[in-house]
Amino acid sequence: MVPTKVNKRKAVKRTVLRNTLKIAVLVAVFAVGAVGVYFAISYFLTKNSPIEAESTAVELAPEPEPEPEPVVVLPDKIDFQPVVDGWVGGAGGNKSVLIYDLERNEVVGAYNATENYNTASLYKLFVVYEGYRRVQSGEWQASDPAGSTGYTILKCLDLAIRESYSPCAETLWAMIGRQELTTIIEDDFGITNSDIESLISNPEDIMKMMKIFYEHKDVTDENLIATMKDSFLTQPPTTYNWRQGLPSGFTKANVYNKVGWDYNPDARVWNIYHDAAIVEFPDKNRHYIVVVMTNQVPYQKNTALGRDIEEKFYAN
Repeated sequence: MVPTKVNKRKAVKRTVLRNTLKIAVLVAVFAVGAVGVYFAISYFLTKNSPIEAESTAVELAPEPEPEPEPVVVLPDKIDFQPVVDGWVGGAGGNKSVLIYDLERNEVVGAYNATENYNTASLYKLFVVYEGYRRVQSGEWQASDPAGSTGYTILKCLDLAIRESYSPCAETLWAMIGRQELTTIIEDDFGITNSDIESLISNPEDIMKMMKIFYEHKDVTDENLIATMKDSFLTQPPTTYNWRQGLPSGFTKANVYNKVGWDYNPDARVWNIYHDAAIVEFPDKNRHYIVVVMTNQVPYQKNTALGRDIEEKFYAN
């Protein structure tokens, strides 16, 4: 059949329509693709942007604030200097005293505290503490014999303080070594102004040694500590009354004391009378070190000092 003009026009329209539809489809496909690409790029940029990375990072818990240091409230200071000043008068002779507050870690009364004296039996403080250290460390065995004394090492440590038993102290000192103990006193105890080999010391250094006993950082065994404390506190009269000086002036305190003396019976004079004590007021939970060193002064002077210290303490 011969195509007519009408049919030709229809064919042209159909062609145009088909082409238009094709173009529309292509445009739609392109548009969809462009949108997809846009969103893909946007997603990629968003995921890798610093803001997104920051927002999606895992939030770490903040570091805890350090615990504040506990506030240590010190007890009120009691000034014992007026007591010391009053004690200095009266009997002649040489005398020195030091009173140290263990809770406040400070001197609260002193007179001639760095004056040197012959130690008498106070040298045993240095020997005995080093002996306890050696038992604690295992270098010495408490049950081993202490030379030819007839006692064990632990018993000798006890008797050297409780009864100021010199054979035990001398034997223990020899076991340590005299020069070795001198080095230990300087390097380990930090006491440098005493010469124990020559039996020379002063109230300040004796106070430091008593503080070492009080803290007993190197001696942690409960049985050793109990023996150590009791030997200073319980000293029943044997040949002598070991507590006739400073301890007898107190009525309410526990007085952990070591005495050192030299008495001239012919002249009836105390060439030396020393007391070194840790004084505990248990009802107030307060502790002091009191060291008295004297030449040619009767022991009753030390007794009076103990009485005056206690009176001053309870007056505050």
